[in-house]
Amino acid sequence: MFTPATQKDIDRYDRAVDSAIATCGGDLRGALKALIIANEYLEEELRQVLDEVSAHAVMMPPRRDVA
Repeated sequence: MFTPATQKDIDRYDRAVDSAIATCGGDLRGALKALIIANEYLEEELRQVLDEVSAHAVMMPPRRDVA
């Protein structure tokens, strides 16, 4: 379920944007490029984790509930 951003969230995003731009010396294009690269890295890392989870789920025997 989608929940809209609160003012607190928006303020946090604004601070994160300011930080990313400052980290890149005020270069907006550089900040955007850095964030895209970071996002691609995280997507790849997530894909690898999901692949590992999927591989383990297939190899694990079914659970037996003990009453």
